[in-house]
Amino acid sequence: MEHLHPRAARFAPWVAEHLRRSHWSVRARMTMLAAVVATVLCVITSVLILDHRHEETTARRLGRLYAANLELAHRFAHRDAPEVIDLENVPAMQLAAVAGQVVSASPRMRGQPRMATFVPPRRSAATDRLLCDVPGFPHRCVLVAAMWVPAAGGDLIAYSALPAPPWYVSEALVAELAAGSAILLIVMIVGTYWIVGRTLRPVELITAALAGVAAGDPGHRVPVPAHHDEIRYLATVVNDTLEQQESALRRERRFAAEASHDLRTPIAGARLRLEEALMDPAAVDWPSLAKDLLNDVERQQAIAEDILTLARLDPERSSQRERTDLADLVRSELRRRLPGRVPVHTDLRPGVFVECERVLLGRLLTNLVDNAQRHAATAVTVAVRAEDGTAVLAVMDDGAGIAPEHREIVFERFARLPESRALDPKGTGLGLPICREIAHAHQGSLTIEDSAQGACLVLRMPRAG
Repeated sequence: MEHLHPRAARFAPWVAEHLRRSHWSVRARMTMLAAVVATVLCVITSVLILDHRHEETTARRLGRLYAANLELAHRFAHRDAPEVIDLENVPAMQLAAVAGQVVSASPRMRGQPRMATFVPPRRSAATDRLLCDVPGFPHRCVLVAAMWVPAAGGDLIAYSALPAPPWYVSEALVAELAAGSAILLIVMIVGTYWIVGRTLRPVELITAALAGVAAGDPGHRVPVPAHHDEIRYLATVVNDTLEQQESALRRERRFAAEASHDLRTPIAGARLRLEEALMDPAAVDWPSLAKDLLNDVERQQAIAEDILTLARLDPERSSQRERTDLADLVRSELRRRLPGRVPVHTDLRPGVFVECERVLLGRLLTNLVDNAQRHAATAVTVAVRAEDGTAVLAVMDDGAGIAPEHREIVFERFARLPESRALDPKGTGLGLPICREIAHAHQGSLTIEDSAQGACLVLRMPRAG
């Protein structure tokens, strides 16, 4: 914008700001911008064409003047000059002495004073000037060329003149440029309006489809254009996002249904026992009933705490994380545990550091070790090692193991295999799902891998430098 005319430089930011703040559509803004650009280009092109044609016309007229002066030099070289010069190509000519008097002139310039006072250099064949108010051309500017002529009575100066072309060269040329610019501007405006409208058509379809999703149809998807361009990429990303949202919504609905079922069952059982007890209070073993109700309340509390833990897990929560030696964390957590059904062996390699929230990672380890001790036959092993920049925490037992087809089911919320229900009737079915969510919150993964005997649950996390 530094090369623009000062007024244009002041006007351009106002246009850009107005277009940015206006409530016009994208099609209207792009059409207006195209019209402004086309207008500027047409003006610049027209000015360049006029300037070129002006220089070209001026050069041609100067060529005619020099040719006329050369002809005078050939005619009167070492001869006497006549009073009247007769050349049709240039009507205004004079032969003047060095002292200033006019010796010869064309019919149009007879009786006129000397048309120019400048004298061409002796070493130069000729020179020219643009002069205004030349005798014979009042209120006009003319091109005057001068050349030395070696006449018989002494050297003379030949002056020849033609009207200077105007800046616009000719009215016909201006009309042609205006007509061409108008046609180009119309084509640019119509073409831009049509092309932008056609380009934005898929966006309008996507908008309409998203309105259907907002209206309560989560299964609706936006149309994907056939062309492989940015809009197709946008539609693909939108569909992927809608698919993830629908999957999350299905999971949350299923989770809510399962949670309500697991909470409703002990509540319904407790209410039934209380109603039966109230019907015949004398026949009720109240200490035994209180013990059963306490078990139901404990189960409800465990489910509520696990649900709250899942709700609080946030993959973006990193303010409470600290650089921790994974082996030291495992030792610290295992020292706090009471002796379990089977012993816990360790294989901990030091120097495996991770960025973690110690409380959450301790909860994960506790859940995995509790699960392993319930299913182990004789022992549980906890191992820490590093693999290719990844920190690995493995918890293994020597029990019956988990079948390959059930290795993902156990990570579903409230999912419990028959063996698990038999070994832990009070379990909530949320222990392993919580562990996997904790792993994901630390940009890690929790999977069940093959082992020689029993189950092997493996946590992998990015290793801290």
